[in-house]
Parts: sequence; structure tokens; C-alpha cells
Amino acid sequence: MTDSPTQLARLRLRMLASAYCNADFWTRRNAYLTDQAVAALARRDVVAAEDLATQLLHPEYIHDTQILGAAVEAGIDTTTWEERREKTQAYARDADQVPPCFDPTTEAHRLWASLYSHYPQTAAALAYYLADLPATWREDLFTRDTNFTRLPSEERPGLETAPYDDRSWEDCEACLEAQDQCRFHKGFFAGMEYQADLVKTLLTDPIAQEHVQQRHTELEHLGVQKAAATKAAASA
Repeated sequence: MTDSPTQLARLRLRMLASAYCNADFWTRRNAYLTDQAVAALARRDVVAAEDLATQLLHPEYIHDTQILGAAVEAGIDTTTWEERREKTQAYARDADQVPPCFDPTTEAHRLWASLYSHYPQTAAALAYYLADLPATWREDLFTRDTNFTRLPSEERPGLETAPYDDRSWEDCEACLEAQDQCRFHKGFFAGMEYQADLVKTLLTDPIAQEHVQQRHTELEHLGVQKAAATKAAASA
């Protein structure tokens, strides 16, 4: 490395450091593949690789016209992209707006509608699978095989399912039934551990900190552009 590293050298340092140090599998994979792609370009055209590295290190907002223009240049048919984007954005909005205490029946309808809309073949396969379930599917899937299952239905404890309120594990009937953490609380604590690992990575990994700061700058820049566009449209 020289005293004044090129943009390409800076980018490769960042990507390889991220690939080695980051805790997230996909971040590591994408960082390594980005480095290898830029390195391959540099072996053919150093100037183009340097320009690409500069763009990656100093990102700007990408307009739809740029993306569509590149697709047309590559001979890619984009006629269905608009509809696909609308469906993806609608799904993201629906998923983001699901309240923490939702109604299971309503959520089941939403999930089915989304699955049927986006993956109809998978929805059909799921329908066949559910139709073939035995009549005892509720007991088989949601109740542990204990002496309780041999009791009359009115005397059986509640099913070992996720609680849909803010009940703690100390008062959870499903945990009491299982004599262990129920599936909901196991997943909850696993998620907390994963979140703690991410926080530790952010506190100790300077590459991750730089990525977060860069993303924050991008979002601020995007917000300024949207505000300017809204103001221009209002004054027109």
C-alpha cells in the first residue's frame, strides 16, 4: 500500500476487511464478491476499475432512468418490472405495518393472499399438503405427546403455541405445558441473542461502523432530494 492509496485500494481494503471481520454471512459474501469483481475489472481496465471504486465509495442516488437505461443496453426485457415493484412494495408495507398484537385469523388471510399472489405454485402445493393432514392435526402439531393428550378435550391444557400478547415466559401457559421454553420464547430469545451479536459487531468493528455511517449519509441525501422534489412539485 502507498502513502496515498487509490480509490481502488481503499475499496479493496474495506471489502476484504468486511469479508473477514463481519459477523453476517451475506455481508461477508457480498463484500468478497464485490472485491473479486472489481479486481477482475482492474486487470482489464484500471481506469474503469478506479472509476467504479470511486462510485462505490461515494454513492449517489440512482434514478430509475439509469437502471432502465442499463437494462435496455443489456437487452433485458423490463415490461414486467413496474408491476413486480408495486407488488414488492405493497408486500413490504403490509409486513411493516403488522401490529405486534395482531389477530391470527386476519394474519393468516394476509399471508395466504400474499403467498397466492407471489408464489401461486407454492400456494397450491401448500393447499394439497394441508388437505392431506390427518384429522388429529391440531393435537399432532400443537400439543406435545404427554399424558395430557389422553385427557378429554375439555380437560386438556392450552396448545403449545405462540402467545399473542405481552405475556412473559414466567407466566406463559405454553412454557408451563412444555416444561421448557415454548417455540415463541425460544425464537424470541434467539432473536435477542442475534441482535446482541449485531450490536457487539457495531461497537467493535470499525468497518461495520463505517458502513452504518455511510448508509445514514445516503438516507439523509435521499431525504433532501425528496424534499426538494416535493417543494418543486408544489411550486409548479
